[in-house]
Amino acid sequence: MLVGLTGGIGCGKSTAAALFQLLGWGRVDSDEIVRELLRNDPETLLEIRRCFGDSVFEDTGSVDRRKLAAVVFPDLAALDRLEGILHPRVRLRWKALTASTAPSLWIVEIPLLFEKGLEKEVDFTICVASDARVQAQRLANRGLSPQEASQRIARQLPLAQKMERADFVLTNNGSLAFLRDQVMRLASTYLTLPTV
Repeated sequence: MLVGLTGGIGCGKSTAAALFQLLGWGRVDSDEIVRELLRNDPETLLEIRRCFGDSVFEDTGSVDRRKLAAVVFPDLAALDRLEGILHPRVRLRWKALTASTAPSLWIVEIPLLFEKGLEKEVDFTICVASDARVQAQRLANRGLSPQEASQRIARQLPLAQKMERADFVLTNNGSLAFLRDQVMRLASTYLTLPTV
């Protein structure tokens, strides 16, 4: 079973995915794949250098993600170019990882699951949601300015639409224990493989 997990930025997708992993699920983090590509994938780095120049690179040869974000988030065309470089590679990697024989249950974190039409590639979808105040506080704790947070939120489908389109919604406004209870109930009640 392949489950796509999405939600708004700062809503706790990675926390929820880690809870599924503790239950024995395989886990793929699309953002981590992006980080790997920006650190050390020669083809990706070459394309980014061609598109965005040397100014978005660190001395080590890796992409400075903060500098790249400052270039692409205010400019929709630039963001589209970046996504055109990254998304096909990310998709190939998570599809290869989840095609392995074990485990048989996979949770794949895909922030732009609905925006990119990837809900067709998974069996079920989950949206992790938080209220705007909690989301803003988490993004501030990550070091994002209110303007940076707003730019990132604006580039995603509104959270209400993601919630409406998802098969299941996890609410992450409270404690970790509250989220864990929801994950355990969902995994044990609905997301189980049929027994032979």
